[in-house]
Amino acid sequence: MNFLWAAWAYALILAAGYSHYFEGSQYHRSLGATLTLYALCVLGSVGLVAWGLYEKRKERLNLGIAGFAISVLFFYFDSIMGKLGRSASLLILGVLCLAGGYVLEVTRRRLMSRMEMSQ
Repeated sequence: MNFLWAAWAYALILAAGYSHYFEGSQYHRSLGATLTLYALCVLGSVGLVAWGLYEKRKERLNLGIAGFAISVLFFYFDSIMGKLGRSASLLILGVLCLAGGYVLEVTRRRLMSRMEMSQ
């Protein structure tokens, strides 16, 4: 298990290093590396949820759900919000927070009840 997390952390560091870089005096951004970075963050969150379910640890499950929500929020701010107008982006952000929060809470409660039933 520790080897998997070490490999994930190494891949995350590599993706973070390649996602933004300076060439001369200009700032560049690699779209593929940025998407890989967010995908690795989501994969780590899902892995943390799976680890919490495997070891029946509620705090890992909660941390994984929170990490997933934070990853989606950062992706929205970094990649989508700047491409929309201010009103549209804030409206979509509100809908994303309400709907996403509801879905994540329902999922979290279902996973918690499944974990408590298996004990």
